[in-house]
Amino acid sequence: MRFALALAVALTSTALLAQSRTYEIRKDPKNLVEFHAEDTYDAFDGRTNNVTGTIVADPAKASASKVEVFIDLASLDTGISLRNSEMRNRYLQTQRFPTATFKSVSVAAAEAIAANQPADIKVTGDFTLHGVTKRMTLPVRVVLFGDGRIHITSQFNVHMPDFDIHVPKNILVTVDDMIPVRLDLWAVAK
Repeated sequence: MRFALALAVALTSTALLAQSRTYEIRKDPKNLVEFHAEDTYDAFDGRTNNVTGTIVADPAKASASKVEVFIDLASLDTGISLRNSEMRNRYLQTQRFPTATFKSVSVAAAEAIAANQPADIKVTGDFTLHGVTKRMTLPVRVVLFGDGRIHITSQFNVHMPDFDIHVPKNILVTVDDMIPVRLDLWAVAK
């Protein structure tokens, strides 16, 4: 009896995963966008949980997936209110450019992604920051769960001058004005 029940659950979750579904990234404490920067005095991280978006994915045709992510830049927090104010007002200009976005145009992946198994894919899309849009290819690790969730992680660098963001050299002591960014996102089937 237990075997039959386990088999039924496995077949049901496999059937659910074998179709295109829309997943929603909601503002949630476990969703995280984080960056790291250094100045002449110390290193600091900025982060926000105010991330939303959608993923349309079919594990049997992973390369047909679509992704849209929206990051509320005005909610980025570095742990010091004066630094937050300067970052938001002087450099990111969140009054004019409150959101960073990523919208995929293609996904390079194995044709099928197995449930509950991490898969490394490449997502190419248009990244908009500070009113400037650049095409980027991001390395992404994705895990599809049978319960209707997707976990996505990615680490990539953003070259700040490419987005018309020029910060003083004492604040940005990274190689070639690159800021490392880390995404850790969960999406739930609608």
